[in-house]
Amino acid sequence: MIQEEITIIGAGIGGLTLASALEKKGIPFQLYEQADAFEALGYGIQISPNVVRVLWELGLEKQLENISHSCLGFELRSFNSDEILAQWQLKNDIPYYQCRRSDLHQLLFDSIEDKSRIHFSQRLESYQQQNDQLSLSWQDAQPKTANALVAADGVRSQVRSSLFPQYKAQYAGYAAYRAILPFQNQYRSFWGKATVWMGKNHHVVLYPNGNQHNSTPWLNLVLVVKDGNWNEQGWAIPADKQTVAEDFANQSEQLQEILADMVSSPELCFKWGLFIHQPLPYWSQGKVTLLGDAAHPMLPFQAQGAAMAIEDAYVLAEYLERENNIEKAFLNYQQTRIKRTTKVQQVSRNNADIFHASGVKAVIRNFGLGLVSATVPNLLNEKTAWIYNYDPVSNLHR
Repeated sequence: MIQEEITIIGAGIGGLTLASALEKKGIPFQLYEQADAFEALGYGIQISPNVVRVLWELGLEKQLENISHSCLGFELRSFNSDEILAQWQLKNDIPYYQCRRSDLHQLLFDSIEDKSRIHFSQRLESYQQQNDQLSLSWQDAQPKTANALVAADGVRSQVRSSLFPQYKAQYAGYAAYRAILPFQNQYRSFWGKATVWMGKNHHVVLYPNGNQHNSTPWLNLVLVVKDGNWNEQGWAIPADKQTVAEDFANQSEQLQEILADMVSSPELCFKWGLFIHQPLPYWSQGKVTLLGDAAHPMLPFQAQGAAMAIEDAYVLAEYLERENNIEKAFLNYQQTRIKRTTKVQQVSRNNADIFHASGVKAVIRNFGLGLVSATVPNLLNEKTAWIYNYDPVSNLHR
């Protein structure tokens, strides 16, 4: 087992998961976060069975259930006619959950016993590898040395920029909006599933958040539209809700009512641009490695961004426990993870075309979905089985 202290940059979902896993294994760490405090972003996150499996391994089964809505299946509808294109039930033994991102973030933070190892207002500016140690330079703080560095510092990773100074993301041509509403009785038909409306240049994802017995339930909305104008790659750009509702006008009476509720709600709606990030050739160099969005940012069209970060964290912690050499642990982690995350990145990109198809492509898509849903609906489960049935422990490189 690695005895040296692991320095983690970024206390997002991936960084907190890694810290929690390391603490349970008795591996020392320090976790640095550039923000002054955690942002209370309440927007939804989907926790598919592959992630639930990891969180259970971390001893968080009951806590996760208490904050989550259980998704039992999916329903795909036409944005233009509200016709049901496909619907199917999930067949996993492990739950598929949906909750507020802030609730999951808090759960992971609470799972770490020694909070003195978490440091806020610490922005890494640069690092240098010097022999067997790393020298870390910080904004408004004294330099520090480290034995190993894990960059979980997100889509704008400073460490990734140092490893790949020529790396640039490409605007994908989509703008996305997030909104959340207090759950009301008229939304009951959406309980127990995720609903997706697909149409020319538009798609909307809707699902409940929270456990109605143990927490306040919410209704989460993600709205995506093709937009040729460049949009900033950020999470907190306020959007005009009336304009959003008009841009997403559709033929579903229920969805139109929800959009009207969004406009009148005091809850904010945020906009951000979606970007394509090409897979990196490697993540690890010496005693430095990348994790989560720092390693493999992906479009949201498979709802696996946070999931891949959680998987990364668990697998990395396992190798740090199994190995005595940090560089070997980092390389084994990279070898185990990079092929899978690259495939998920590609599937997410492909789904963008499926969700926003128009003309003949949309007719073919709708016919195919309807046929499969009516005759062999389990094929729709089999399409994602390689994602949801993944067990990170059994997939470790020996």
